[in-house]
Amino acid sequence: MDELPLPTTGFALVRCTDRAIVTYFETFPECDRALMYRKGNVCSFMPLADDEIVARPSLMVELMRRAGYRVIPTSDIML
Repeated sequence: MDELPLPTTGFALVRCTDRAIVTYFETFPECDRALMYRKGNVCSFMPLADDEIVARPSLMVELMRRAGYRVIPTSDIML
């Protein structure tokens, strides 16, 4: 297998399945938790506070159902 062209400084995100370099970035966040955003070859991080939760809308709907709310699906018909 060929050696990856890793950067001499900074960091590289490598996809394990094919060992392809997905993106490079200069700094790594100095926090316990962070969201990573990638658009093409550009990578950025957003630190998360201890009380912040990351969830998909389907999780929020499930939490509302479990809390006793009746969730009504949206209609395809716009008034």
